[in-house]
Amino acid sequence: MSRLMKNEGCPKSNYMNMDINIYKGQIWKKSSSKVYSPELLGLLESKDALVILKNGEPPFHVVIGVPHQAAVGVTTIAENWTNPRGRKGRDSDENAASFALAVFSELCDQKIPCKLVIAAHSTDHDPNKDANSPYCKEVFSEKTHFLLECHGAGEQRKQDIEISAGTNSLGNALDFGRQLATKLNYQYSLSAQIEAGSNKAKSISKDKEIDTTLVLPALETTSLIQAEKREIAALHLEAKPRFRISENDDSISADGLILGNAIAEVILLKGNL
Repeated sequence: MSRLMKNEGCPKSNYMNMDINIYKGQIWKKSSSKVYSPELLGLLESKDALVILKNGEPPFHVVIGVPHQAAVGVTTIAENWTNPRGRKGRDSDENAASFALAVFSELCDQKIPCKLVIAAHSTDHDPNKDANSPYCKEVFSEKTHFLLECHGAGEQRKQDIEISAGTNSLGNALDFGRQLATKLNYQYSLSAQIEAGSNKAKSISKDKEIDTTLVLPALETTSLIQAEKREIAALHLEAKPRFRISENDDSISADGLILGNAIAEVILLKGNL
């Protein structure tokens, strides 16, 4: 039986095309595999769908957000929207929901109250750049201690993983980055913002940290700004395609699973952040 609920009562602001789906079914087709259930995969590959997964009750230990999800091979979203600089559409984060689902799944296994909010291929707005978007409204609809947004980075990005807090002074990207690099056994290149409001960062390796700059420090990201106004620590994590795109479109990549599990471990270690 389907475990998908359409939340017809949720406000949709001015974005009438965003269908709100509370998903209560299985994440993985089999508990022993990391192949998505067909019903969930269909939502992840759809357009204008807000997909909400919850474990436990608020206050949530963490809310995980994926504002720019799109199916593998779909490189542009918000194609019917023009940003303030006059550009139509924006880059997608192909299958960024994959490693976010790994984080959520691991936290569920550890009985941690958490929520995952995925905006799948919004066509008429940028979900985390508008406080009135269905995505932002859902992210902040229930109390949480921490917001982690999962994004994609291009193949040409120098670092495999970049972490920032934008201007959110409650989010300590450098501390989180150091702990994540340790959990990943330093097998991926990783850089983390030194302090909120800056593009300055440290490239973290086992033996040393090198000064560098972030490509996209998320300094104007509305969701991170709104989080601080609500006294919520927030971080923005960008990961290259190897963490998001596998050989089979219906399963998580090996690197994505490693990253997701490591992020969950750091969240567990950091308590209420």
